[in-house]
Amino acid sequence: MSYGWSKEDVRTLSPKQPEFVLVTTNYSKKCIMKYNLSHFYQFTAESDHMGVIPDACIDMLFWEKNGVVKAKAAGTLLEKGTTKTELNCRYFGVRFLPGVNPVTGNVKLSELVNNEISLEDIITGTGEREVLLERMHEAQSFHKKTEVFLDFYLNHFLNHTEDRNSLKYVIHDQILNSDGSLKLSELSRYTGYSERYLNQKIHEDFGMNPKNLIRFIRFQKSVSRLVETIHCANGADTASVSGYYDQSHFIKEFVKMSGFTPSAYVETLLGNAYDKKLHVIN
Repeated sequence: MSYGWSKEDVRTLSPKQPEFVLVTTNYSKKCIMKYNLSHFYQFTAESDHMGVIPDACIDMLFWEKNGVVKAKAAGTLLEKGTTKTELNCRYFGVRFLPGVNPVTGNVKLSELVNNEISLEDIITGTGEREVLLERMHEAQSFHKKTEVFLDFYLNHFLNHTEDRNSLKYVIHDQILNSDGSLKLSELSRYTGYSERYLNQKIHEDFGMNPKNLIRFIRFQKSVSRLVETIHCANGADTASVSGYYDQSHFIKEFVKMSGFTPSAYVETLLGNAYDKKLHVIN
């Protein structure tokens, strides 16, 4: 079944965790926006924990302590929370696009929601795992680490034959292309599948119910808007662009998922030199 979808219609969304930047030094980020990847990032932890907001994404993190490289995968949280870090350790991270499971067949997305797992649960082959960790240990620069990860990922995880007419692909892109207020009934009319089936399919493929998936993507749109306009952020404009009913609805949802009002969030970022600490590599 063809849904008339074309790649040019996709509105890209690069999910953000701004609070990672606040408690780190040497934070570097390189956007990729292909191969189901959002971006790579690297930092040195200045604290033993970092604030985390919902993003509907999986992150893979590598870090080295006492000469040993460790790694884990972290799924999205359903509300504002924290993740532990090793103080003064340098981290290399990979963020996948919303709804993408890089380890299909080993771990379900639903098992990663509100959860973190070790690399042993992601890469079950001992030889493959040891080769990746050794190569990450040898890669000293941020650029080299991105090359090492991409080489491994493209050969072991990426599905090169993804069907763009598949129901999962269409659901994902319709949600990303919506104004943030897509209803299950609208998706049902568009695809021809019942709301009950779509609810089951979204939970199976994305690890959460449709309501949360849409809420998180809409919230991430608002976070992106705020940080992109950080010196002149406007709540009403952000609410409208991100698909909220009105500014009141936006503020209520933003507080639920960040612990701050939008204006207080921006003030916190600026007060902790977010715009100066973040180094984006082209």
